[in-house]
Amino acid sequence: MKFAHMADVHLGATSEPKLRQLEIETFRKAFEECLNENVDFVVISGDLFHVNIPDLFVVKEATKVMMRFVETGRRIYVVYGSHDFSPNATSMVDVLEEAGVIVRVGKPYTVNGMLRPEIVVDKRTGALLTGISGRKLSLEKEAFKHLDREYLASFKGFKIFLFHIALDEIKRAGERFEGIASTDLPDGFDYYAGGHVHRRIEYLKSKKIVYPGPLFTGWGIDLENTVKGERRGFYIVENGVPKFVDLTAFEGIYKEIDANGMSSLALNESLKEIAKGMDVKGKIVVFRVFGELSSGKTSEVEFASFREEIMKRGAIYLHLNRSQLRSKEFEGQAVVSDDAQKIEEETFREFSKARRFEETRLNDEAVAISKALFQQLKVPKMDGETEEDYEGRVRDSALEVLGIKDLLRG
Repeated sequence: MKFAHMADVHLGATSEPKLRQLEIETFRKAFEECLNENVDFVVISGDLFHVNIPDLFVVKEATKVMMRFVETGRRIYVVYGSHDFSPNATSMVDVLEEAGVIVRVGKPYTVNGMLRPEIVVDKRTGALLTGISGRKLSLEKEAFKHLDREYLASFKGFKIFLFHIALDEIKRAGERFEGIASTDLPDGFDYYAGGHVHRRIEYLKSKKIVYPGPLFTGWGIDLENTVKGERRGFYIVENGVPKFVDLTAFEGIYKEIDANGMSSLALNESLKEIAKGMDVKGKIVVFRVFGELSSGKTSEVEFASFREEIMKRGAIYLHLNRSQLRSKEFEGQAVVSDDAQKIEEETFREFSKARRFEETRLNDEAVAISKALFQQLKVPKMDGETEEDYEGRVRDSALEVLGIKDLLRG
């Protein structure tokens, strides 16, 4: 038996044309490799798409890739990730399943108060697949508490468990995320196909737990880490043994400058010199500038000219990280981080400290709720959707996150 394990594909995460092209080309190459290797099926452990209703061009291109694989008689098994799941709206994952492109495993039902995720049998190999989908606010943690473990243990054969949540044991210093212990995963499975963690991990103590990391990353700290040397791809698992397939789509240059004590004028001169001395043709450039200017404002720094010069020299793309650059004139709370998600989280945390709500839950979960609301505001308007319908959908999603939708109905 041979199968492929992908996760955190995040199709549609970038709108930049060249990165968008690399994103779908990497997805296409992954499935071409699966056909070349004659894998029996593919599992995707969440976040196939970056949002639950992605851009339809992205959907069209991804569907063509997956249909070519499915038309050979093979299947693609998925669980929701926290990005492509929606509590009150149809996800593109559901649409593709209805069309026969993918199969969602682990659909939950309860028996005597215990959760039984549906088990799917792969017709080609007889493998048994189930799992727990990811949800916003890490609500899937509750599902693991109520799993009917005896029921899952009663099935015999080669068993695969898909999940989209981090493990406490793999948490790095400084990382903040809601996770579970590896012991919370049900026993008795031959392979645990993980997703949600954006780095490659083979955690092979008592359980064969594998995270492939993202297939392609076109934004933020993930893009930076790729340029710094982290490899991106997926796993092919043959007879239970995982082998990483490197599909890193680009090489790049990482450059940083400490602007501490420099004036905005001096920083502009440094940027000009750096741009002239860099061989960027055919590469992605990640440039980080940080520190406190001695004089002048950050708005006086000519980043637009720097970007223009880098692109003129043949770079594929320039990712400019200036979140840690500030001037003496700046007042207020500065959130310092390389990661856009961390910046959002720390900003919400600072504002939440200054506000108290009558309902205790809103105080305890202020940051998580704020992040979930912010995510809903990022969901784009669907093709053909009226303004009224779009506003209503966003409003309903917000009320669902706040937990007051049923209250307002009453």
